[in-house]
Amino acid sequence: MKLRTENVSFSYPGRAGNEKKYIFRDVNIELESGRIMAILGPNGSGKTTFLRCLMGMLKWTSGISFFDDRDTNTLSSKEFWSKVSYVPQQRMATSSFTAFESVLLGRSGQIGFLSTPKKSDIEATEKIMEELGIIAYKNRDCNTLSGGEFQMVLIAKALVSGPELLILDEPESGLDFRNQLIVLNTMDRLKEKGISCIFNTHYPKHALQKADCSLILGGDRPYFGRTEETVNEKTIEAVFGVRAVINEMQVDGETIKNIVPLYVTEKR
Repeated sequence: MKLRTENVSFSYPGRAGNEKKYIFRDVNIELESGRIMAILGPNGSGKTTFLRCLMGMLKWTSGISFFDDRDTNTLSSKEFWSKVSYVPQQRMATSSFTAFESVLLGRSGQIGFLSTPKKSDIEATEKIMEELGIIAYKNRDCNTLSGGEFQMVLIAKALVSGPELLILDEPESGLDFRNQLIVLNTMDRLKEKGISCIFNTHYPKHALQKADCSLILGGDRPYFGRTEETVNEKTIEAVFGVRAVINEMQVDGETIKNIVPLYVTEKR
């Protein structure tokens, strides 16, 4: 799997007599199999819009994106979604489907319209729920699950189709420490299997700790590159207007990076 963009920009149509207001301009990224990419930026910087453009829900104002060296405009919806899955921002269930039924819906592309799930679909659903540690509540209605439990159901639903790329929109927001770690560690496990992940986040430390590369939107220009080179004190201040210190600590023989915000500056 390889995903890249070339000078992509997005703007909403301007009103008569007004110039277009660009949400972001000239963004270039590249992501390969088994890599994690974080997208950061202030509120309104275009993080979710960027994801929607990547997935074809919105069209780039200019520029082009490629999936496995094919212009994404030439891919049919079926081709694209056979390789990509999406976990949107949704914290609580609004249906009375069981967790198992919700995950099974992720197999709809293989099952077909109005067809009955096969044994292989049932087995795949049970397997992914076991792998993600949520098989214990397979028979519970989703509207009885906590936010963290339901988030894992959504991730299982996205993974049961066997995608090469998983896109998550702020997957850890609104979750407690434990559930944030479960979601983040799940991305690590997917990476080990060769599945790539892209996630939007409001937490720079999560990018520092989990992402191989990062895109920062919202400054005078986009920043993209290896996370340790892109998410630094200088870019945090330039984009967020916050003076911060990045430090490291040794825990059980592992180096963990953290970022501590100190105060708001005038440089945003």
